[in-house]
Amino acid sequence: MTNRNRRQFLAAVSAAAVTATAGCQRPWGSASQSHPVSEPITSWPTFRGERHNTGYTGAASGLGAEPTVAWTYEAEGPFWGSPAVADETVFIGSADNALYAVDAETGEERWTFSSDHRIEATPAYDDGTVYVGSYDKHLYAVDAATGDERWSRSFNGLIRGSPTPWNGSILVGVGCHNLACAWYADESGAPENGWVYSLDADSGETEWRVEVGTEVVSTPAVADDAVYVGASDGTLYALDPTSGDEQWTYETRDMIWSSPAVAYGTVFITDWNGNVHAVDAETGEETWLADTAGRYISGSVAVDEDAVYVGHTPYNSLDDPTTNYAKVFRYDRQTGEEDWAFETVALEVGSSPVVTSDRIYVGSHRQTDGGSSAVGMHALTTDGDEEWFLEIDGRGVGSSPALVDGTLYFGGTDSTVYAVE
Repeated sequence: MTNRNRRQFLAAVSAAAVTATAGCQRPWGSASQSHPVSEPITSWPTFRGERHNTGYTGAASGLGAEPTVAWTYEAEGPFWGSPAVADETVFIGSADNALYAVDAETGEERWTFSSDHRIEATPAYDDGTVYVGSYDKHLYAVDAATGDERWSRSFNGLIRGSPTPWNGSILVGVGCHNLACAWYADESGAPENGWVYSLDADSGETEWRVEVGTEVVSTPAVADDAVYVGASDGTLYALDPTSGDEQWTYETRDMIWSSPAVAYGTVFITDWNGNVHAVDAETGEETWLADTAGRYISGSVAVDEDAVYVGHTPYNSLDDPTTNYAKVFRYDRQTGEEDWAFETVALEVGSSPVVTSDRIYVGSHRQTDGGSSAVGMHALTTDGDEEWFLEIDGRGVGSSPALVDGTLYFGGTDSTVYAVE
């Protein structure tokens, strides 16, 4: 999408209607076709569980048929970002500018770390360090045990997406020029372009940087020989992880806010035209495209062995009294054919699903404050039936859940972190 068209888009959409919301891979040049999660995972150290961004646990859910809230933790501001869970600790950032570390079993606070603006990005844990970006244009490396800052880097743009650790490096997107950060986009001299950085994990020094046409709010997915990341110019980029050299690009039909998932030699991505794309990870050629008939998709897909799952935001107009509600879709992984669609009573599913061998967990939320629709955390079977629903106050749940050892962790816009068993 050109900058002119993006400005037309921003002018046409009411600011009140857009939320602030906002894992063996196929090696490059290899014929291997498998899922990167071959064993049940025991931690959730990054946004979608691990560096391939599949949101798949590799095992049964372990949760009961009726949810029990094991504990809650209250903060000073809403949670739009998602938790990482590692070393028996939940790490999560808030719109109150803080990064929180909470005991995963008890919910007791271990430490807090303060930035100078809101944190919507999911923290990434690697080798005793937590990495997190902020609207204050910084990426922070924080000691996971103490909460002490190890280093920080300033950038010429906000960080809304989440970092991805890989082989001693931190991969992260920079830049935000849309209604979710309108105050920044309106600032004189605020750049409309974006960047993908590779930083040394120990020092924060730049290893390489790639400039893209517009902002990057997507979280990179990394296989052994390629980094995949989307940008708001509607382009999916495949980059060499050691040099940043462009391998190929794939054009979607609108902005990309979602994060790519890589499995079975395929990259799965969504766009703001309501489409789900399956792209050959080696060549960048389209494998299939599915249209949710939605207004946009801001969340990322989850990919298990058989299917691709995603939520959307439907079209609604003041000129039409009919209310369309947000849905969760399941598509056949190989063909892109729709298996089923589950309709919520919410207006948006911006949360990215977690999928197990038998369940899907995903949040729903309101687009604005107020409203009477029930929003919160949904538990569905992989056949598309709702098993339970946990209503959450505020605007609901824009956070994407993490599932570890039979406990589901997520943040609510009611300024609360939840642990559900």
